[in-house]
Amino acid sequence: MGYQEEPEEKKDDYAFLQETIKDENGGHNKLRNIVLKYAGLGLVFGLAACIGFCALKPWAEEKFAGNPQKITIPEEEEEETEAEGQGETQEAQTLTVEDYEEMNRALINIGNTVNRSIVEIRAEESGKESDEEPAVSSAAGVLFEDNGTELLILGSSRVLSGGANITVKLADGKTYPASLKKRDDNLGIAVLAVAKNTVSESAWNQIQIATLGSSNSILKGEVILALGSPFGYYGGMGIGIAASTANRVMKYDGQYDLICTDIPSSQAGTGILADTDGQIVGIIDQTLLDEEGQGQVIAYGISDLKKAVEFLSNNKAVPYLGILSVTVTEDLAEQQGLPEGIYVQEVAADSPAMKAGIQSGDVITRIGKTSISTLSGYTNALMELDAGKEIKVEGKRQGNGGYVDIDFTVAIGSKE
Repeated sequence: MGYQEEPEEKKDDYAFLQETIKDENGGHNKLRNIVLKYAGLGLVFGLAACIGFCALKPWAEEKFAGNPQKITIPEEEEEETEAEGQGETQEAQTLTVEDYEEMNRALINIGNTVNRSIVEIRAEESGKESDEEPAVSSAAGVLFEDNGTELLILGSSRVLSGGANITVKLADGKTYPASLKKRDDNLGIAVLAVAKNTVSESAWNQIQIATLGSSNSILKGEVILALGSPFGYYGGMGIGIAASTANRVMKYDGQYDLICTDIPSSQAGTGILADTDGQIVGIIDQTLLDEEGQGQVIAYGISDLKKAVEFLSNNKAVPYLGILSVTVTEDLAEQQGLPEGIYVQEVAADSPAMKAGIQSGDVITRIGKTSISTLSGYTNALMELDAGKEIKVEGKRQGNGGYVDIDFTVAIGSKE
């Protein structure tokens, strides 16, 4: 093959030289015309391809949308913090009015930036009668994750009812249809999804994905921002301090840290707390206030919710057994003669724990293959399991002659 082509190449080269010598200007003109011809064709083809791509992009995104990526929320590293009142003594500085105004402007700027992640969730449920007005409820949520095909929103489950039509208003001011990924009514939270291919092009310059921070690092007295609907209407912003971070609330299968602020709130308040880095550190839930509450913004610390949020983000139910319990401390063990483990104070009606036969007064010592000595250890062990799985729960129950061994086979459930 190579032997046959070599003479042709030489012949072509020779012909080219002859043509150049014979008519130099004509050869240049011909070459220029060829170049211009193909450049023009390339330009036309490029424009046609561009127009076709823009026209077909929405259809292709919807037709060939991939599966959502699995969401993994990183575990927090434990931080060593100095006790209140300890550490180096800092010299007090005198602040001027200008300093205060500058600080206030900086905090407002942080709040405005975080507001790009805040959404208004609206659930509309049709009335039972044809002429009855639909019931509409709303709450503030936060855009916190992108799984590749959907934008995920964390908010309150208490405004959502079965069969409700759900929409969300993003920071661009437009309303988009949303779907419920999963909810957990034990904690009162839910994760919603908005299909990315429904979001307008202009919206991407106005919205942003929030960062879930660490509520464990928030100390009493630190500046905090309340955003969303803390005062009962959407779009509010409150600036104050973390008045207390020592309070906790007992829920079935765990206890959760609270961030209490000095920011006034409505009983219907919803939304988020952000720190001065603009990270989300709390989910506002005013139903946590008791009847004697003073009406300040109160929120779950985000650190204790992350594992549950990860389950919901991946369309999985949060594992649920349905027991209220406390850690058997050394003092309790000595005073009450209790064995090591967690003491069951209450069992939820119709819960997996009740159906398995677990009772108030039992002491849980093992769940699955994990030994249990603290309530946090129990919660962590439960969160490593999946709803629907059967596990063995071991413990102790007081009898006539003292505590005896007991065990149960429990089908892990969910609270939806």
